[in-house]
Amino acid sequence: MNCSTLALAFTLAGCAATTAERPMTPPTDVTPLEKRLADNPNDKNVNLELGEQAEAGGDLLRAEQYYLRAEALGVPQEAIVPRIIRVLVAAQRYDEALDRCSKRLNAKPDDRATRFVEASLMVALDRTKDAERELNALVRTAPKDAQAYLALGKLYRDGNDKVRAKEMFEKYLELAPEGQEAPAVRFDLATAAQQEALP
Repeated sequence: MNCSTLALAFTLAGCAATTAERPMTPPTDVTPLEKRLADNPNDKNVNLELGEQAEAGGDLLRAEQYYLRAEALGVPQEAIVPRIIRVLVAAQRYDEALDRCSKRLNAKPDDRATRFVEASLMVALDRTKDAERELNALVRTAPKDAQAYLALGKLYRDGNDKVRAKEMFEKYLELAPEGQEAPAVRFDLATAAQQEALP
């Protein structure tokens, strides 16, 4: 599993998984928010807040339950999908996270953040051809997305395609010369140039 790829993806975009709605697990200590939910179980915002609390506390199953309930009650997809995907990834349910990304992209193909997360998950799961396809689609539709060029550069570098890696890294530096990974990319390019210069 490529942890740095997953970390990059979820730093850039937060992210979503259809699972059958499960019954809510009753809490042991009732908080004011949970009391509000008991008084009005169809309050989508309370469900969303409880999901965030559960996620922050590391209770991923309960977080997913609240998020799915909030989704069913009408929380907009752009708000709920990133949260559900984030929980699925944290629970190491990568195939479900990918499935949720795909469903979101079928409904909204121009969702760049979800497409990037989907490609990052594919890289982490060694589905490099699928990831390459998605990242190339991303740079076609968003030619100023520096992170997509960076991800493609790493994909090509790791696949030993030095020519395309160099091209993608140079494009990243053109778009984000002061980017967080710019020093590492410059080092990669300099190292590759030194290796090419060797007899």
